[in-house]
Amino acid sequence: MDRLDLLKELEKLVILRHLDTDEIRLYLLLLANCSGSRDGEIEYMAIKSAFGGVFSRSKLEKACRRLFNCKLITLTSIIPIGKSEVDFTLSYIISPARVN
Repeated sequence: MDRLDLLKELEKLVILRHLDTDEIRLYLLLLANCSGSRDGEIEYMAIKSAFGGVFSRSKLEKACRRLFNCKLITLTSIIPIGKSEVDFTLSYIISPARVN
């Protein structure tokens, strides 16, 4: 299933109505960043930059948790890339959307 198919399926999901704007934006950013096999890595600073620099780590954790609970993503790891606790790479897999 390619990215366009995932977007088409996402549009049909009822759960989409229950996600907030940050969660939808994060999903779209992760989807745009992933490879053809739906896995990807993205640095936290790139996420903050895409959100205008006002996306805290706690907001990211909440959004990731909601996307995981909705079975839209799976986090595979958080890789530290520096001495600061905010320097990390998020490793993830985009799950295929399931329309019932």
